[in-house]
Amino acid sequence: MDSGKQVVIAKLDKLLNIAREAALIGADALRQGGNFIKRAEFDKSHNVKLKADKIAETNVVSFLSSKTDINIISEEMWETYPSEINVNRSDLLWVVDPLDGSYNFLYDIPFYCISIALWEGKKKPLLGVVYDFNKEELFCGIVGRGAWLNNVQINITGIKDINKAILCTGFSIKMNFSDKNLIKFIGKIQNWGKIRLLGSAGLSLAYVASGRADAYYEEDIMFWDVAAGIALVAASDGMINFTFSDERNLKMRVIATNNRLSLSDQIVSEMM
Repeated sequence: MDSGKQVVIAKLDKLLNIAREAALIGADALRQGGNFIKRAEFDKSHNVKLKADKIAETNVVSFLSSKTDINIISEEMWETYPSEINVNRSDLLWVVDPLDGSYNFLYDIPFYCISIALWEGKKKPLLGVVYDFNKEELFCGIVGRGAWLNNVQINITGIKDINKAILCTGFSIKMNFSDKNLIKFIGKIQNWGKIRLLGSAGLSLAYVASGRADAYYEEDIMFWDVAAGIALVAASDGMINFTFSDERNLKMRVIATNNRLSLSDQIVSEMM
């Protein structure tokens, strides 16, 4: 690790505060946006884009850029970033989802958040912030240091039996929705005690980190959707296993647990 990166990592407290403030600024912009920000554009891939996504992103990215010289990748503009931003290296990288749960936000379903993470490329999470601005719940954590909800330390659950465990999951817009693939997916999750689909990967992972759920699993989910949540689970001493299934589009397959579940290597390998 070069000396510059060592200096940055030594200042993770400061960087966490910057990420927290960026999330608050993004939320304030959404609160002040009125009905205009819910103007929606739909496409054939089950996706929706709101004015809110862009407004939140502009505010979050502008603030992060003003406070650090760390490269940023964000959901709404990642395809336009210059080629020198190479997420496959170990460069420090802000990863931003300005509004995770856009469909929920559009229809006033109260599960959506702003998600901001700091990673070493696509290799290692360093810190994460997930802000549920509807409930005024701000989850944050530094890997190796701990995680907090509104400044109170949070912890993963102690559930060991998969048959009693709550698994959060979802159906990403990038997922293959063929009958064969859906049947295969159901086979991977059917032995869990309860299944919850919240419509926000960031909040699902934050709930694992804070003991509201025991595990999270999703296929073909985008990097920015889960980057902060993965950092939170890691900061809470949970277990994280992830792979990038599509290098160009940054699609991931993720399983995160409380690190206490009795999952065999076979179960994990089948899910991954």
